[in-house]
Amino acid sequence: MAEEQNQGGNAPPSIDSAPQRLPLVIMPENRSVTTDKDAKLVNGYVEKTPTNEYWVYKRPGLLLDRTLTGNGHGVYNWNGPVYSVFGTKFYEGGTDKGTVNETAGRNYTFSATLGLAPKLFFQNGTKGYAYDTSGGLVEVTDVNYPATTVPGNVYLDATTYVMDEGANIYGSDINDPTAWDSLNVIKAQIEPDKGVALANQLVYVVAFKQWSTEVFYDAANTSGSPLSSVAGAKVSAGCRSAASIQDIDGSLVWISATRSGQVGVMLMDNLKAVTVSTPAVERLLHDADFTSVISFKAKIGGHKFYVVTMVNSNLTLVYDLSSSLWAQWNGLGLSYFPFLASSFDANQQVILQHTTNGKLYQLDLLQYTDDGEIIQVDLYTPNYDGGTKTRKMLTRLYVVADQTEGSTLQIRCNDRDYKPNRWSNFRSVDLSTELPMLPNCGTFSRRAYHLQHRKNTGLRIKAIELYLRLGTL
Repeated sequence: MAEEQNQGGNAPPSIDSAPQRLPLVIMPENRSVTTDKDAKLVNGYVEKTPTNEYWVYKRPGLLLDRTLTGNGHGVYNWNGPVYSVFGTKFYEGGTDKGTVNETAGRNYTFSATLGLAPKLFFQNGTKGYAYDTSGGLVEVTDVNYPATTVPGNVYLDATTYVMDEGANIYGSDINDPTAWDSLNVIKAQIEPDKGVALANQLVYVVAFKQWSTEVFYDAANTSGSPLSSVAGAKVSAGCRSAASIQDIDGSLVWISATRSGQVGVMLMDNLKAVTVSTPAVERLLHDADFTSVISFKAKIGGHKFYVVTMVNSNLTLVYDLSSSLWAQWNGLGLSYFPFLASSFDANQQVILQHTTNGKLYQLDLLQYTDDGEIIQVDLYTPNYDGGTKTRKMLTRLYVVADQTEGSTLQIRCNDRDYKPNRWSNFRSVDLSTELPMLPNCGTFSRRAYHLQHRKNTGLRIKAIELYLRLGTL
């Protein structure tokens, strides 16, 4: 039992100390490859105000949008309607538009074309399809289309491109992804590693490989592929998992890998790639299982979220491009966030596709539940000692948060370096009061707090304020 519960006995000689305010801007601070110890924020995100204050918010909730059937394999907005693949069915909204291939472990990536008959093209590495409103769903059967492809397809200057594991980039006929020219091929071969995924940025095609990333531009070559390599834009890091790649308003984010064995998260903007993962996040990735990876993007409430999940590791990491901070999310009864793709509807609402339950959801700032299931926010603080090993008597603790009717915060503490059996019992703080406070909080030398919020209300919290009396060692 943590020492907060020991509130009796003789108090040590003490002197008054000024109140200590502990900000709750928390990043993963795990000292090892698990999240069992040290600071973390679960199901929240951080926002900086114009006055340079930082607040922690509860993440957006989930509102059921549509129930279909089968495992999710991709979702995309094309010319207004939301198109999705569940199981072996291709849907426009809730309307079945035809049967497609379902291959275990493979999801669909989408792109669109223009021309006289605009088309939606999508492929899962095994099969490719084109759809338009007049011709319906058509499988790509051209003999020049590669038998297998890596994830990702790119539309650039009227040509659709795909890539195979040999790092060969194939181009379609003009505005026709059902027809492919055998000569329209170029190889990403600055380094001899395998192809992993294809994406685009600005007016460039980006070829992700195992240990390197190459960039191509439309050189309008009169024979062969129109593409030529941008040699100076090569990145000496590749992609650990194709399913981790997301394009967020023109910025590419992905789980990277290098020949030195380093695994991290990189962001490419204007063809310049930088590492955005922290050492703590990279420790989690080092031990992660990449057998099954899913990811999505979401721009909501002024924030841009990159959300990547290692399913077999029960771990979802969230990078907020707006604040450059990390968090963890989970939901719907799982220890991770089970969504593999995102899009948006005609009202610009973010749409998420579940991996297995056949459902689409709206991600909604005004929802404090996940389809009726209350979201639990967990915030673990770093160990706090006030800059001294002197024992401290905590006479009272104030919570600096929004005053919200029906909102309650549970608080417990640990004076033994996060040992599982040394957490105190939770104590409740009513956040509807003007000055939410806990009295008589015991003595400690060093302490970590766990704040938990599980109510059908919003949460915006900035800090906890400690009123201490310093004793002796």
